[in-house]
Amino acid sequence: MYLKCLDDDGTMKSYPIVKKENTNTPHIVGYINSQSKVKSALDILYAYLHDKTALMLDESNQALAAQMETLGIKPFNSTEKEKTIFDVERFQFIYYTSGTTGHPVAALKTKENLQQEVEMLSELLKKYNIKKVLVTVPFIHLYGTLFGLLFPLHNNIDIVIKEHFLPFDLMDLIDPYTMVVTTPLYIKALNKLQSSKDISNALFVSSTASLDSDSIKTFNKHYNADILQIFGSTETGGIAYKINATEEWTPFPMVEVQSDTAGLMSVSSPFISPTLFTDSFNKTHSKIQTFDYIEEHGNTFVLIGRSNKIFKLAGKRYSTLAIEDILEAQNGISRALVFVDIEKSSLRGEYLDITLESTIEYSAANIKKLLREKLSNLKFPIHLNIVDKIPVNKIGKKLRIK
Repeated sequence: MYLKCLDDDGTMKSYPIVKKENTNTPHIVGYINSQSKVKSALDILYAYLHDKTALMLDESNQALAAQMETLGIKPFNSTEKEKTIFDVERFQFIYYTSGTTGHPVAALKTKENLQQEVEMLSELLKKYNIKKVLVTVPFIHLYGTLFGLLFPLHNNIDIVIKEHFLPFDLMDLIDPYTMVVTTPLYIKALNKLQSSKDISNALFVSSTASLDSDSIKTFNKHYNADILQIFGSTETGGIAYKINATEEWTPFPMVEVQSDTAGLMSVSSPFISPTLFTDSFNKTHSKIQTFDYIEEHGNTFVLIGRSNKIFKLAGKRYSTLAIEDILEAQNGISRALVFVDIEKSSLRGEYLDITLESTIEYSAANIKKLLREKLSNLKFPIHLNIVDKIPVNKIGKKLRIK
């Protein structure tokens, strides 16, 4: 198989992916960053094939970059050898997540974690007869590693990347039976492109953020191609999936999902990181209590939202993510951030803190009217801010900061 990189001048460079002999040299964990897609992809594949340990670093996270220095972690394959606190643990890769507290949490993945999830995905996606994988997302995140690197490696499929894809780049490169590993942002951009090219045999995989049903239906109608949405986290790995605009999520094979009496979800799975690290190491025993509210429907479930992103109104829970989807569907609003906050001087207590990246000047009264039409006719307080830009990370995911 080959890793192929499209340059801005239209040339395609190819890198053969092969396992080298005699690489059993002592190795201490080093970090792989996202400054170059080609380099990060080659380093990750090399580490995986040769059982080297690596930590995935998003260098845009300044707190995390500073922690690398504190922990004494050097770049991957650095000639400097310095033991780290992770050396006592058994793992293949380390992925960092902000976690629910906003503090970096390290999820240690073993090779068994990764192999079992890739084997499961290979069986699940067999019917699509995938011949090529296009990847728009960074590889240092678990989603990019699994779908963009390890799935094609396991199935001997070529990978095609570009440092910065434009929508028409993607369209030009899609052949029959191509899998596109991407984000909602690109799917919405392709909706605007409205290309006449037949891509009905392609499969689009989307994660990192919710994709509203209207965008999915528009895409399905124009391109007649499936969208596979993935739900999971760095700690849990993949939890569930859904195809196109269905509301219900189906747990992946080998994943057990349950909810408690309050509706909070717990997950048992061989894909869960056996060890998590914040200030100390903690064992998960392949089970994690999440902060997601769900409604179970037999073998499927509906995701209501995260406990810290739930707005309660007249006894009913509304997800702030669902509210963001409603707002982002309006003219002129490209991104929305919604938080639930507390105002001690108010009898109601809770209010919605809403920030909009918008070219149209909406008023608080406009937004209240819209949300009453979509959610509830009851009155509720909001604080509204209009900004030029809501910051995003390298995969286009909104930075949830106030």
